[in-house]
Amino acid sequence: MHHEIRRARVAVVAALTLAAVAAPALSVCYSSPFPACPTGNDPLKSTLLTVAVGETPMAFVDPADRSPRRFVPLKIGRIRVWSGSALLAADFLDIDAKVTSGGERGLLAMAVHPQYLANGYFYLKYTSQGPPAPGDFGDLVIERYTRSSIDPNVADPSSAHVVLVIDHSEAGNHNGGWLAFGPDGYLYISTGDGGNGCDTPIRDAQNPDSLRGKLLRIDIDGDDFPGDPLRNYAIPFDNPYVGAPGADEVWAIGLRNPFRFSFDRDNGDLFIGDVGQDNWEEIDYQAAATPAPVNFGWVCREGCNSSATGASGCSLAGGECSGHTGTACEYPTSSGLWDPILCFSNPGGWASIMGGYRYRGSFVPDHAGRYLFADAAFGQIWRTDPADLTTAACWDGGNGGIYAFAEDRLGELYVVNGVARTVECLHDGNPDGCYWATWGGFFQDDFETGDTARWSSTTP
Repeated sequence: MHHEIRRARVAVVAALTLAAVAAPALSVCYSSPFPACPTGNDPLKSTLLTVAVGETPMAFVDPADRSPRRFVPLKIGRIRVWSGSALLAADFLDIDAKVTSGGERGLLAMAVHPQYLANGYFYLKYTSQGPPAPGDFGDLVIERYTRSSIDPNVADPSSAHVVLVIDHSEAGNHNGGWLAFGPDGYLYISTGDGGNGCDTPIRDAQNPDSLRGKLLRIDIDGDDFPGDPLRNYAIPFDNPYVGAPGADEVWAIGLRNPFRFSFDRDNGDLFIGDVGQDNWEEIDYQAAATPAPVNFGWVCREGCNSSATGASGCSLAGGECSGHTGTACEYPTSSGLWDPILCFSNPGGWASIMGGYRYRGSFVPDHAGRYLFADAAFGQIWRTDPADLTTAACWDGGNGGIYAFAEDRLGELYVVNGVARTVECLHDGNPDGCYWATWGGFFQDDFETGDTARWSSTTP
């Protein structure tokens, strides 16, 4: 039945999409020297937790299980539990023996099933240690696990179920890094182009037959490949390459290293932070009404220019990029590629952009409608204008080492700093900080006291 509901919903969206395609929009690239960040915003962040020395947090996951419980995946391959007040001593799950970590490798992402409260399923993306772990050394593994039936603070390590393995043994970098369920209920997976500079020697990003340098979209509630132990999922019927040349799993192409992406919880728009080479870091954007596949341009373009220019100096002699010229910042360009809505010059500081979230929470009105993002190397958090996603400004500096943002079930935002080993929450400066982060369900918003300041417009 859920497949029929999805088909009906997608059919309506597709019909609306035909009327939604508009003329190219203009985007903006920012070059160094960048404007100074404002001072005084640091008190609008509070540290919720700090993991131990040697541990690197990669995400902060709200399972929406009617408790204040959060999961903290660590790069080494362990997942810790935050109770709402402290980190528990026991791990939720330890798959360190399966994970090769170091550099850009490790346990990179975690996503809970939309029906996690009922089925206990969650999904991990990690780089494989090689046999007996799934895949060869360095391959990308998407694997499902199940929460313990008797203890919600523990997962069942014997429940491992391979969803997908992607060959990625040639290089240790450009693994992509994120998992997220879209508003359609499908699992989206970002993958890097396979490593090395200029997408060499294989040139995956512009090849629709390759799963690398892409955003993938799969249905984890089915299995179209019962004879393949490394492919346990179904293909959504409306994926753009179904029945056409290209891999059926592919949703978008032309990505270099899309380490973090997110969906706007209000309208389904997609934002991708794609790490650049030596010229530009970029935020890519696909409105929910934009038909797939979108080609985000790499390796033909970096930022709003050819990747053959500047410090990147990529050789584009293979012919796959002919016609993709020009320096106008447009999405889409006249040749059909999609430039980023925002980009930042790599020479001058930006070097590892981290996509974030568009704020749709209730407790920090100053962020309302703004998309927040950062750069792990440059250490700045920026945010867009709420009405114009191509206009942005620095919100806070001194944040080197940000590896991810996080969004809870209320739409409130958090900052995961892998270098500082912290998870911080964003708030409005009130003395109690992010008091909502400890809420688990009903009767925890001061309803009985009549303190309406803490009522939420969203049911926990």
